[in-house]
Amino acid sequence: MGYTREERLDIGRQIYNNELSKSDAAIKYSISEGTARDYMRLYRDVNSLPPKTGFKR
Repeated sequence: MGYTREERLDIGRQIYNNELSKSDAAIKYSISEGTARDYMRLYRDVNSLPPKTGFKR
């Protein structure tokens, strides 16, 4: 199933804002984790946001 740009951005927003993990988004939306990551990057780039930096110590 394909998603519109707006739907991709919404999925990416949820991942970027830690509302969903990439793995949870993959299950919920029937996409791969790589696609979920791409949607998060699309959201980040469209909104000129900084990259996520992973875990903080």
